[in-house]
Amino acid sequence: MTVRRRQGAGWRAGHAAALAVAAWSCTDVYVYDPLNTASAPVDRTVTVEGRVCTLGTNEVVRPIKIMMALDASQSMNVTDPDGTRATAIIDLMEALPTDPEIYISVMVFAGSTPAFLTRSNLPEFEQLITFTDNDRLMLKERLLNFVPTPGLNPDGGANADATDFIKPLAEIYALINRDLAIARLSKSEAVARYSVIFLSDGHPTINQDDELLCGDAVVRVRQLKDLADDVRVNTVHVFNPTQPLSAVCDLTGYTAPPTGSSCRFPVVPAGACPMLMINQDAERLDRMAQIGGGAFRDFRNNEPINFLNFDFGEVRRDYALKEFLVTNFSAPADSPDTEADSDGDGLTDAEELAAGTDPLAPDTDGDGFSDGVEVHFAKLGASFVPNQLAQPDGGGLDPGCPPALRAIDSDCDGLTDCDEQIIGTNGLRSDSDQDGIPDSIEWQMRTQPSSYDRDEDPDSDGMYNYQEIQRHTDPLLADGSKLTTTGYRYQINADGPVDPQGRQCYRFRVANIALAPTLPDFRDGGSGRGAGYNDLFVSLAMIPADDPTGRTLVRGARFKGMRYPIGGIKSPVDGVIEVAPEDLLDRCEVKKKP
Repeated sequence: MTVRRRQGAGWRAGHAAALAVAAWSCTDVYVYDPLNTASAPVDRTVTVEGRVCTLGTNEVVRPIKIMMALDASQSMNVTDPDGTRATAIIDLMEALPTDPEIYISVMVFAGSTPAFLTRSNLPEFEQLITFTDNDRLMLKERLLNFVPTPGLNPDGGANADATDFIKPLAEIYALINRDLAIARLSKSEAVARYSVIFLSDGHPTINQDDELLCGDAVVRVRQLKDLADDVRVNTVHVFNPTQPLSAVCDLTGYTAPPTGSSCRFPVVPAGACPMLMINQDAERLDRMAQIGGGAFRDFRNNEPINFLNFDFGEVRRDYALKEFLVTNFSAPADSPDTEADSDGDGLTDAEELAAGTDPLAPDTDGDGFSDGVEVHFAKLGASFVPNQLAQPDGGGLDPGCPPALRAIDSDCDGLTDCDEQIIGTNGLRSDSDQDGIPDSIEWQMRTQPSSYDRDEDPDSDGMYNYQEIQRHTDPLLADGSKLTTTGYRYQINADGPVDPQGRQCYRFRVANIALAPTLPDFRDGGSGRGAGYNDLFVSLAMIPADDPTGRTLVRGARFKGMRYPIGGIKSPVDGVIEVAPEDLLDRCEVKKKP
C-alpha cells in the first residue's frame, strides 16, 4: 500500500506539472518573470473622481415647430363641408402650451403653387404666443375662403381644383431646411423638433406615386432629422361628404401597376369604383406617414377633424444618463507603457514616424484632414497623402476641405468638421449614432461612430464595444487577459434624488487610467511643452427621459495637465483629478487641471 501511495503521488505530481506546462503554452496568463526585477515599476496611473449631473429641465429648451399643409382644392368643400379642418387648426393652437418656443406655419395647396397663410404671406414659422384672437379668426376665414389669386398663384387660380403633392412637399422641405440653416448660424444647441401635418381628401391629379412612395419627395423631408432634433411627416385623410357614397364598383378599364412596381396603386377610372379609390387615397397617405416617420389619421365617419393626438414633443424635458466615459486620447487602447499618441490624432508616435508625419501635429500638412484619417483611408485605397507641401498657388494639398473649415470642430467632439465628412459622421452632433459614445472616442477606439454598434463584440472576447471603450481595451483584439492590469475601473452612483432643477447628480470614481510617455514639444522655440503631458476626456451622454430614442446630448471636459512620471514623479503627485458639474461643457474648452 505504501508503494502504491507513492506511485499515485508521483503520478499526480507529474500530471499537475504537465497540465501547468500545457496551460502556460496555450494561454497568456501571468507567469512570474524574474527579469521584471531589472527595472523599477513606474506608477503611471491616475484617478478621475468627482460629481456630474444630467441637464436640468430648463437648461436646453427645444423649440417645437409645427407645419400644417392642407389641401385647398375645391373638392374639400364637399369632403369637409363644415370646415372642421380650419377648426382643428384653431383647436390645436389653443391646446398647445403658452410657451415662446412653440411655432406654427400654415400652408394650403391648390392649383399650381402652394400658398402660405402666415401673416406676412411668406414661408416662415410664427411664434404661437404672438397670435391674437383676431389673428386666429383671420387665419380660419382665410383657410375656409381660400381661392388662388394672381398674387399667390402664377396661374391666377385657373387650375384651382388640381391636386399636387410634390410641390407642397418641396416647399415644406425648403422651409425646414432654411430654418435649420438659420439655427446653425446662431450655433444654438436648442435644435428644433419639426412636425408636419399633411392633409388631403384625394390624390394627385397626375400620378405621383413613384416620387411619393419610392422616390425622395417624403424621404428627404424626413432626412432633415439628421440636422434637427427630429422631423416627422404626419398625414391626415379626410372624406366626410354630406351625400352618401355610390356603391357602384365597375372595374372595367382597371389598369394594374407596371410589373415589378411596388409604388403605384392600380388605376381605376374616375367614378368606376368610388370606395376602392377612397381606400387607395387613404393608404397612400398612410404609407407617406410611414416613410416620414410620423402617424396617420383617417376621418371618414363624420367625426370632426382634429390634430390633438399627434405627438409634437415637449419644449422642456428631463434628461437621463445614457453613458459616462473617461478616455485618454494620448494613450492607445490597452495603454502599453512604450507607446503614445502625442498629438491625439489616432496614430501612435511610432506609426507617425513610419508614415512620415509629425507626431506633434494632428494635421501635418495643414490640409484640414488629420493624419489619422488620411493614413487610415489611404490604406483603403483613397488618394490621401498626409505629408504634402502647400504650393504658392494654394495647390499641393489634398482637396476637399475648404480653408475656412480647417481645424474647425463645430460640435466639440474632438474630430474636425472635415474629418467628420470623410468618416461619415455628423459635424454638428458629437454623438452621430446616438449610442452615448462621442464620435472622437469611437474613432480613436476603432468602432463605428456613424452606426450603432454599441452592443457588438467583433473580437469575440465576451465584452461588448461599449464595455471595451469604457475600460480602454481594444474592441478589435481579444485582450481579456489584460483587463485586470490595464482596464479602467468605474464606480458611479446616484447622489441623492432628482434636484429641484430636474437634474440627477452622480458621484463617480474612475481609476487605473494609465498615462502615456508623450513627446516634448519645443517647436515654438520657447519653453514649449515638456514630455509626458496627456489629454484626458470626460464625457457625459444624456437622452430625453420621455424619448429613449431621442437625440443624445453630450457634455464633456478636456484635461491636459496630467503628466507621465518624469524623473519618477507623475503629475498630479497624488494621482487624482477632481471633476465638478460645472467642468462639463457643451463647448470646446480645455481645463488645465491639475
